[in-house]
Amino acid sequence: MIDIMPISLLDEEQEAEWFYSGTISSYDRCAASYAAQNDSISEVEDLLTFFDKEIPCGASLLDVGCGHGRDAEYLSSLGHTVHGIDRSEKLLRMARERGPKSHFVEGDIRSLPFRDRSFDGLWMNAVLHHLIPPHMLRALTECHRVLKPSGLLFVSVHLDDSSGWQTRGQDFVRYYARVSGAMLAEFLRDARLTPVRMTSRSAESRWLHCFARAHAG
Repeated sequence: MIDIMPISLLDEEQEAEWFYSGTISSYDRCAASYAAQNDSISEVEDLLTFFDKEIPCGASLLDVGCGHGRDAEYLSSLGHTVHGIDRSEKLLRMARERGPKSHFVEGDIRSLPFRDRSFDGLWMNAVLHHLIPPHMLRALTECHRVLKPSGLLFVSVHLDDSSGWQTRGQDFVRYYARVSGAMLAEFLRDARLTPVRMTSRSAESRWLHCFARAHAG
């Protein structure tokens, strides 16, 4: 297990909820511009293609932190049954309009509102880094719970050397936690998820992409 120095559990939880409410509000405020800037799947198409090859035909999938539904729409077009979950009401509204055949719900990735072993695959793109480290493990443990044995998880995180608020204009004010490849790999193992492929790429920022399989049992 990774040793995380708690300030006090109560203070940490309260501070985390403040981070999360601010980040959700930011996504709600810039939902239209965010959707427009991230409309193309070109930056993740190779990852989606690999994901599709590694899951059954007509798989049951959950897009964890689905945003405006871009990735869910693509996976649905491949013949999969897709659910999506997010905490931004405005982005969820766009997702429902974009993917009427899919099922989108508002909810917290630390406590997924789905039964055990519900999905063949989970897609979690650019979400986990918005959580404080203890909650990352909690979310990944939930991912394991709702995955079928040997089900596939994709998770991507923004690699950064420091944690805190990032600001790009008045409406973009979001909390990002510090994440490293070693940290993510250990969290996955603690959540009974086995990394099977981990890659990084650089553009304006560095990203880590990981595929992991759920342990049976």
